[in-house]
Amino acid sequence: MKKYLIFFIGLFYFGLNQAFALTYAQTEAKGQEIINLMATKQYEAISKQVDSLYQSSYPAYVLEKDWAELTGTYGAYQSAKPVNYELSSYYHFIAFKLQFEYLPYIFNISFNDAGKIIYLSFMEAHKIYVAPDYCDVSKFLERKIIVVNGMYDLPGILAMPNQSGKKPLVIILPEAGPTDKDGSYEENKPYKDLAWGLASKGIAVFRFEKRSNNYGMFLLKDKAAYETFTPREELLIDLYKIIDSLKTLPDVNPDKIFILGHGQGGMLAPLVAKERKDIAGIVMMGANAKRTQAMMIDQYEYLSKVSPEKKPEYDEQTRKAIRSMDKKLNPLTEHHLMPYDVQATYWVWLNQYPHLEISQKLNKPQFVLHGERDYQANMENYELWKKTLQKNSKAIVKLYPRLNHLFYAGDAQSTYSEYYLKSNIPENVITDIGDWLMKIAN
Repeated sequence: MKKYLIFFIGLFYFGLNQAFALTYAQTEAKGQEIINLMATKQYEAISKQVDSLYQSSYPAYVLEKDWAELTGTYGAYQSAKPVNYELSSYYHFIAFKLQFEYLPYIFNISFNDAGKIIYLSFMEAHKIYVAPDYCDVSKFLERKIIVVNGMYDLPGILAMPNQSGKKPLVIILPEAGPTDKDGSYEENKPYKDLAWGLASKGIAVFRFEKRSNNYGMFLLKDKAAYETFTPREELLIDLYKIIDSLKTLPDVNPDKIFILGHGQGGMLAPLVAKERKDIAGIVMMGANAKRTQAMMIDQYEYLSKVSPEKKPEYDEQTRKAIRSMDKKLNPLTEHHLMPYDVQATYWVWLNQYPHLEISQKLNKPQFVLHGERDYQANMENYELWKKTLQKNSKAIVKLYPRLNHLFYAGDAQSTYSEYYLKSNIPENVITDIGDWLMKIAN
């Protein structure tokens, strides 16, 4: 009972948030006022707006020193744009991207219910996640929701548009491996780009932590006991519980639930749409059309040319991938003989999964997006998706030049290290997905 209460407590707090004294518009206006006071060097006026409990932390001379250092290093202040907004039972938080002459910087400020400052800080924009310009943080709020599935708590974040009425819902089905709710590569968070970008367009988006991220020790115990482990245990069982839970929310339209899968999550999306009648359509980003192990072998061949010093390591993984493709693979094969030491049952399941056949026959809307520079699911996969879905009138397959597996733009040869270069998903990708979803939802 205690675990189930967590879910409802989160919703209760959200209800409380709506009764707070400051609206979003008031919070943004107060933040802009403080920035303008800073830019006009009225530091004493700012200090007077600090709550009495925190005045010792933000004296006028400290604010003056910080601003002088910023403008001295980054040039004259030019403009400010909100890039984050949060509510809790204790504060109203808003972050602005301050554009200076040379580089941007992040300004964070929190107010209490009385509109007094309780927190203020500056952060380097290149060291943290910064929402792209197409995200409008005034148009949605995020809720933390924990969905309980048996012994597993699945923490997630629901980005919910502010307008009244029931909204279409997208659930992000993540990539294989230790992928968190944001699809993080340090400060790069492509799933957060998707969630905030689509929520800005009136579409609710839920992203969640895979059970492998929080329950690794339990999974290792199961692995040691040679328990069955497949993509169902990794993702689908939890996803179905999430769908059942979220479609009961009062501001979610249960008839307009979509799955947005990335990578292997995209490859699994057709199965979800087939098995779940309550899924209205699917989006597949960077999904492999080839068998998973065949795609892996392509990757190793590519990376061996890009990083020849690691060729022995890639050759070993290629041998494991080939071994795992054996149609007569013993489910009890020793783990060290399998790719990444993942149980043989995982690969047996994938060997039997006819995702192209399911997708081809699926009588639901599908949108396949593919990056031209995606070396993980290369262009052979794009051509296979085109061929497979060419006669399916409800399917769209679209290629995006210059984009890699994370749908980040670039011109050089794509590598894994590129994923850590500061970037965001381009606006045209968000627009295409949002327009497609809204067309179906309406």
